[in-house]
Amino acid sequence: MQRLNRYHRNLILLIVLISAGCATTNKTSLNNLSFLYQPELQFATLDLKIHHINDTISDLFIRVNFSDLVYEKDPFSGIYRCSYRLSYKMWKSYESPEIISGSTLISGDSISYGKDAGTIHSFSLPARYPGEYVVEVELFDLNRKAPSKQFATVWKSSMQGRQNFLVFNQYEQILFRNYLYPGERFRVVTDDQSLSRLFVSCYYREFPLARPPHVSDREPVFEHQPDSMFEIPVSSGSTAWMEFGPEGFYHFRKDTTSREGMTLFIFDEGFPEIYSAEQLREPLRYITTNKEYDTLMASDQPKAAVDNFWLSKAGSEERAKMLIQKYYGNVEESNLYFTSYLEGWKTDRGLIYTVLGKPNYVYRSDNSEEWIYGEPENRSSLQFTFVRVKNPFTDNDFMLLRSPTFKEPWNITVQSWRR
Repeated sequence: MQRLNRYHRNLILLIVLISAGCATTNKTSLNNLSFLYQPELQFATLDLKIHHINDTISDLFIRVNFSDLVYEKDPFSGIYRCSYRLSYKMWKSYESPEIISGSTLISGDSISYGKDAGTIHSFSLPARYPGEYVVEVELFDLNRKAPSKQFATVWKSSMQGRQNFLVFNQYEQILFRNYLYPGERFRVVTDDQSLSRLFVSCYYREFPLARPPHVSDREPVFEHQPDSMFEIPVSSGSTAWMEFGPEGFYHFRKDTTSREGMTLFIFDEGFPEIYSAEQLREPLRYITTNKEYDTLMASDQPKAAVDNFWLSKAGSEERAKMLIQKYYGNVEESNLYFTSYLEGWKTDRGLIYTVLGKPNYVYRSDNSEEWIYGEPENRSSLQFTFVRVKNPFTDNDFMLLRSPTFKEPWNITVQSWRR
């Protein structure tokens, strides 16, 4: 787990607040955002969290990891320093050209605390209820002279939703991820000081893997009836410290009359990385025959079974290593980007990303993503459309619009992994 030093000796160089007024720009929906899914183009991983304060203000929290930044030696003091510019812009939607708010601050650090050191910055957003907004955050490394960007959506159509909660880890730091490890200590804070309890619904389910893009069987229906329920006392807007054990997910609600709330998912220790031989087998379902997959899963030596599969397809140990690194790299990146109520690689976007890799073009609207492999308007390019699914447990659930036309290019791509 990453641990941030809350009391690092950082050098605040300058703070500038900018009132964006009615500035205009190109619609974000027209911009190619493929860099969001290409980690080699982003020097930093930006962790963002939105928390509603009241009907008119929401806080944007941004974690900056110092290990992502370049430290340069000051010629006069001999001290190594990093410096960066952190800014945000806010729109009413991806389709809106009008920036309704924005701020910038410039900061830095004079002492590195190692790979887990960093700090958390916050901005107050003028987000009125009810409404939804899109926020772009940019971290610009002033020594490297390069930016990293990330987007977040402010969901403020309800006062019951996930952004009305904050989760703190055992070090009293904001937990930016929406998943826990078994036995990890945490507490939940709400925006409502008058609450006396939270209702927790527990789900311990096995979900099917994403189907190939040309298979248009009916989507499985999620059964919202929980496997179990319990209540947690709340005092002054906060729960006591808790630990949850079994894998699954836990949905916190203020009121049982609404499905909306905040969900915490529990995955294997080490997630989002693939760290055990057992975890190597299941992602191969996307590129194996039924017989091959059954043989892999039945083996009592999973590592040897996986190695033998790749060696038999690659033809040489060197190429097998290359394929393994590429394939499971795609799996881990899918976990980073697309995890929702199940691991990212198991989702529709994770399916496409795992097998086809990084898209060349990504266009976002408020409720969809369009991925293009190749060039826009090129008839030989592959274009996938993912539509946001209204889901009380996550805002990261997207469904692929499937088509029989994907069958031939999909089979060709799968075969390329197998020869």
